[in-house]
Amino acid sequence: MPISAKKVIEGSDAKDIIMNKSIAKNNLTKSEIEFILNKLRDAQYKGFEFERFYVIWVKLNSMLEKTK
Repeated sequence: MPISAKKVIEGSDAKDIIMNKSIAKNNLTKSEIEFILNKLRDAQYKGFEFERFYVIWVKLNSMLEKTK
């Protein structure tokens, strides 16, 4: 029985497809979110970095609340 292949995708196009599929299908688990929050808490931030930290922190905390 012959094997037929679909269109072969290489390089950055393949990477984009793989990343989009894996991100769309896999949500972070409660333990993964807690791990990230703990690492963010321990890091040192300078000026504008703190603003970005706070936005990410709020988003992760809301995700954590939804998993509980």
